[in-house]
Amino acid sequence: MMKTLDSVEPLRLNRGYLAIRPAHEREAAKIAALWSDAARWLDGRGYDQWQYPPNMSRIHDSIVHGTAYIAEMEDGVVGTITLDGAADPEFWHANDFPLSALYIHRMIVSEVARGRQVGSSMLDWASARAERAGVKFVRLDAWKRNYALQDYYRSNGFTHVRTIDLPHRNSGALFQREAGTFLNAGPSVVDLEFPTHTASGAPIEGRRGAIY
Repeated sequence: MMKTLDSVEPLRLNRGYLAIRPAHEREAAKIAALWSDAARWLDGRGYDQWQYPPNMSRIHDSIVHGTAYIAEMEDGVVGTITLDGAADPEFWHANDFPLSALYIHRMIVSEVARGRQVGSSMLDWASARAERAGVKFVRLDAWKRNYALQDYYRSNGFTHVRTIDLPHRNSGALFQREAGTFLNAGPSVVDLEFPTHTASGAPIEGRRGAIY
């Protein structure tokens, strides 16, 4: 069951909650730092994923369009996730009904939060957002050679749709999960903005929680 409220203040009184809120423009560097830390962690374990600089243009664009989010707990920022209606046309085709889903990009959990099921809660949050947007699925594309990551998504209720092996793309393992399904394996989520997007990815105007 997803928890919602209009102010971040109760978070300061309840340790162990995960607050997810829209990122500010000044937090682009923070998202980039999470990316770089994750890239170093992956490299140290022999994965070639994300071994290039963060795409600051994409990060800025997602913040401006209100689709980049920051995840926080009582000890600070613990992750980031981007959620929108933008289906990658090289991966999701007409017979996938691209408008039937919201799409996860750049989901990162900080090193200090790993092992606390923060990622599972972020995926539950995305599932709730997709349900409120009136779409059927939440989808993502994963790194083709990171099989541990693919197993992680399977363990979080995602089904492997197919893997598209394009020579110029390192990602391409496609996964989806039905909107409105929850594992409730991690910390309870405090959602600080809702509803979010229509099936076409357009923002929905609605009640917004306080950022700080």
